[in-house]
Amino acid sequence: MRFTIPKLSALAGALAAAMLAVPAANAAIRFSEATDGLYSDATHGGRGWVVDFIPRKDGGGILYLYGAAYDETGKQAWVTSNFEVKEFEFKKTDVPMAMPTGGRFGDTWPGAVTPVVNGKLDVELLSCGELKITVKPDAATGLPTSTQTLVASSDYVNSLGGATVNQQCVQKRKFTSCPTGTTLVADRTCQITGTVASNLTLTNETTWVLKGLVKVGTDNSSKVKLTIEPGTLITGSGQAADYLYVEPGSQIFAQGTPYAPIIFTSPADGVGTTAPKPGDWGGIVVSGNAPNNKCLTAPFDCRSEFDPTLRYGGNNPRESSGVIQYVQSRYAGYIFQTGREVNSFTFQSVGDGTVVDHIQAYRGKDDGIEFFGGNVNVKYAVVTEGGDDGLDWDEGYSGNIQYVLLQHGQGLGEDNGIEASNQNANQDASPRAIPTVSNLTMIGNGNGGYGVYFKEGTGGHIKNSLFTGFKNGCVYITNAPTFAAAGTPTALTGNLTMDHNLVQCATNFNQAADAPWTAQAFYNAQSGNKVGEPMLDGYLPKAGSPLLDGGASASSLWFTPVAYIGAFRDSNDDWTRGWVFNLPR
Repeated sequence: MRFTIPKLSALAGALAAAMLAVPAANAAIRFSEATDGLYSDATHGGRGWVVDFIPRKDGGGILYLYGAAYDETGKQAWVTSNFEVKEFEFKKTDVPMAMPTGGRFGDTWPGAVTPVVNGKLDVELLSCGELKITVKPDAATGLPTSTQTLVASSDYVNSLGGATVNQQCVQKRKFTSCPTGTTLVADRTCQITGTVASNLTLTNETTWVLKGLVKVGTDNSSKVKLTIEPGTLITGSGQAADYLYVEPGSQIFAQGTPYAPIIFTSPADGVGTTAPKPGDWGGIVVSGNAPNNKCLTAPFDCRSEFDPTLRYGGNNPRESSGVIQYVQSRYAGYIFQTGREVNSFTFQSVGDGTVVDHIQAYRGKDDGIEFFGGNVNVKYAVVTEGGDDGLDWDEGYSGNIQYVLLQHGQGLGEDNGIEASNQNANQDASPRAIPTVSNLTMIGNGNGGYGVYFKEGTGGHIKNSLFTGFKNGCVYITNAPTFAAAGTPTALTGNLTMDHNLVQCATNFNQAADAPWTAQAFYNAQSGNKVGEPMLDGYLPKAGSPLLDGGASASSLWFTPVAYIGAFRDSNDDWTRGWVFNLPR
């Protein structure tokens, strides 16, 4: 039996009614548009198949395969199949195969071609550019079972050797074995538990499973680098307390790309019949040696709220804990008990030498991103359908944040867009939390809490930002130290400011019953602030929206200068496209 490469045809979709239930396999190597192309078999004269993947926003899609078969007498027949592929499936067995009848075999298609399901296929993606297909025709066809291993053809050469592949297809190696210190627990799947005691790279041909608390290094005494390749998949083990903890002094280099983000998620995500849910695993925690107003002097003994055996804090604001770019954290957020939670992303005393940009917290059970002291900067963040606050800061956090999109879901426990605190125990602790936050688009669902909730003595600068759709109000201020630190609407101290923002909630402003002045007076006293309809198409501003102008650049050189309000310049400036998972629009 031989195969040749046909042209794409009107047969696409013809097998939808014949799709069969097949077992799922879970791995980082997965079908995507980057795996589209011509796959040929050198042992069969270069003949092969066309692969075409049609994606959905949830990461899955439809895989279309086209080939052609000849029996020993020279009889020819088209072979085609299409079937559902979930996001992390690399292998499908017994999917329907059709051999169309009618018409003519050649470059032009006739008007009537009838697909006849008369066999099955097994399909396995071995690496980004290598595909294994087993054709199992029904006996009546007269064709034998045949297996081919094919490689992709493209204009790009795989620098690792072997198949030529699209450069956007990053999973170029085939799985061989788990590295020392990890355990093989399933096909192409390695489990990590305990402490990572030496430098380790999580490669993208492997699914990595976190079991329990996985620590990177040992608090400043054993400094370890954890590197994660683009496109790598990391899951929990199935117990909610699975989480990654980078110790002070150690580093994480998780550098995804727009077309191959790194994904941390539930073990149920993308496979099987059990739907993933918030809190299926813990989250990502990075701890450092930057200042914190709870532990100002040596030995800088701040303790994690979720595990008091874990220490953080120090006097090095310039420290680098590594790089986190194009990283998704899905279905995270373990709650040990009230007030003791692991968030989708948690930064504890992390310094501004750390690079964090393009991160997404999706359906986390607790906060999207929480900061306990430190001064790490974050640019381009998305918090989708979270279970608590979008951004949460405490313990003197003083970093910079620009470009954040928050979208609440329905019935997932959503609370505030921002929950801002200086410190709960000592609300006037120094150094005070005074971060600068610019270009937020915070969209509530009509439930939940406040757009921004200032409390417990916090400072901070909120500018060029939109707050809309929050049930309790857009701006809320409470606790005497918060008011005192801000000053008065006619004599602001500069510790707490809001300028060049737009709000639209059923109740825009509220404050504690014992407030010395109102949140509305505070908001109205500052330049550029507006109240009104933002005119959105989903999360992007429409033509004529008041968001399109009226912004003002932040004073720090770290910020990208802007003249607009919200996270997006206009309807063409959707920086979420391509790397964000399942974002409602």
